[in-house]
Amino acid sequence: MTKITPEHLARGAFVYVRQSTNDQVLNNHESRRRQYGLVDRARTLGWAAVEVIDDDLG
Repeated sequence: MTKITPEHLARGAFVYVRQSTNDQVLNNHESRRRQYGLVDRARTLGWAAVEVIDDDLG
């Protein structure tokens, strides 16, 4: 039994990518890569509509 229902999938998903400082943007490439990787994870779980919010990078 899965906790993700068709009602969840119908709503769409949002991935919020955030880096606190410009230094993190420049040096924490792996963290940013993993955060963007959540888009693929959401699609794998069944979400067709995935929106990325990445306005807060540093």
